[in-house]
Amino acid sequence: MKRIIKGILRRIKKRFFFKEEMYDFNKSNPLGGNGERVDIQFETNLNFEKLDIYQKNHFTRYEFAKEFIDDGSVCGDFACGTGYGSVLMSDKASKVIGADIDAIVVNTIQERYKEKANVSFLNENLLNLNFSNLFDTILSFETIEHFEEEDIKLLLKIFANALKENGQFIFSTPYMQEKSEGAMKLGFHLTFDINEKKIEDWLDEAGLKIESIYYQNYETHFIKKELEKKDFIICIAKKI
Repeated sequence: MKRIIKGILRRIKKRFFFKEEMYDFNKSNPLGGNGERVDIQFETNLNFEKLDIYQKNHFTRYEFAKEFIDDGSVCGDFACGTGYGSVLMSDKASKVIGADIDAIVVNTIQERYKEKANVSFLNENLLNLNFSNLFDTILSFETIEHFEEEDIKLLLKIFANALKENGQFIFSTPYMQEKSEGAMKLGFHLTFDINEKKIEDWLDEAGLKIESIYYQNYETHFIKKELEKKDFIICIAKKI
């Protein structure tokens, strides 16, 4: 009986504390920057099966978003991290601007992807962005949870101002992540228990309206409108 109980506890721990206790961003991703930046060096023959579980989830979100980007559009990738997603979007977009707060990361990816003429990277705090009516699409994956709630509201207004009329905003965040001891110890996240209602209220205040909601989990990497186990929520919103 003790062995059965221990086995159940191991499965529970693996399911609910994978990200906080088992995944080392700096070890798995050399450009982690003591944060949650997934470091995939993008190339056309990228072998998805060789990616680790977190990289697979991260990459899948960009692949998903790419389907919603129009050919020749202008795209912002804010909290772009190591920039591979910006490069991936540049296959369809005429121009992609990525922004990240870490200067070392930005300097590295500027050199790494210098041959990509339609991609540029900025070293900038997202709360200081000052674009207006420029982007057809803004992406921002695993970003808002790194801000206090009042700053999330400000950030979404900054994004909305940067979008063209009817521009779209595609973003993801952990779904209903509890304010656990492990999460607080890591210090990456500042806002917790994010659900559909909170997102809808924040977006509405910023002048954005939800078009559709999807979910994703670690085990399958699938992004679907209905999932039994929801680790991430992915939203597509429009400027109104």
